[in-house]
Amino acid sequence: MAFIEEIFEENEEYDAHASWLGLDNIRYFVIFGASYCDVGYDSSQPHPTEDRPLGVRWPGKTYTEAGTPNWIGHLVSQYLSGRPAGSGPLVFDYAAGGNQVEGVRRQIETQFLPTLGRKPDWAPWTASDTLFITWVGINDCAEATMSSVPVSVKLLLDGQEQLYEAGARNFVLIDVPPIHRLPVFANFGGGGEERAAIYAAWNKHLREAVEAFSAAHPDAWAVVFSSWDTISRVLDDPVEHGFSEEDVCLAGGAIWYDYLHPTSAVHDLIAWDLAAFLAAIPSREDRPGT
Repeated sequence: MAFIEEIFEENEEYDAHASWLGLDNIRYFVIFGASYCDVGYDSSQPHPTEDRPLGVRWPGKTYTEAGTPNWIGHLVSQYLSGRPAGSGPLVFDYAAGGNQVEGVRRQIETQFLPTLGRKPDWAPWTASDTLFITWVGINDCAEATMSSVPVSVKLLLDGQEQLYEAGARNFVLIDVPPIHRLPVFANFGGGGEERAAIYAAWNKHLREAVEAFSAAHPDAWAVVFSSWDTISRVLDDPVEHGFSEEDVCLAGGAIWYDYLHPTSAVHDLIAWDLAAFLAAIPSREDRPGT
């Protein structure tokens, strides 16, 4: 939990006036991103229900092995299960494979704002019972330069500003994993280390941008969850996590479904880490002096 403690010390988003009431009080999960988040849902489909929390047939169309969930499915089915009837999680996942930050802006503007963003009768979400999670950047970094990274991150946070204006107050942004260690580089002539600085720069700028966003909006709660840390931990010690050393750079193995996308088992670890990360953050009622 050292990462959580570091955030507590360095950032101000854990203000007593922030809207975070704890993970158990989150009913609605609104997801934006690319292939790592995609379940095949869009706003033209039937609304999520407790019987079909993803809005599509379980586990959705994911970029993992056929018929297996990604981190969102694992989060809902394993780490948010057991809630009383009428309070089960509902997921509105607008992510689309291949999208960059521009695509996330389209997801916000064409999928979320005209529908769920209006707080309809079929999803009367509030600032305190809804969590907005955005995971994007892998595809941006594939084409990025050091000078373009801050421009893309600013555009990403401009999208979060749109969500804020629509009533969002709880935000999680997920950084990019260590893509330079993926099979796409290990098996196609290397070059990963040359891109590593780009991925590190993205994550640095993302943290700084989220800190600035939090400072500008003291009534909101915004944090960065690190997929870099989770996946690095798996790659550094695969055996400890139930994999083999050979799986580290093997497309089609137990860690990587293909040259770029993790298996459902790795998505499960991401979901576990995210759930633990969120559960460890106290609600405003639990903070001293509130």
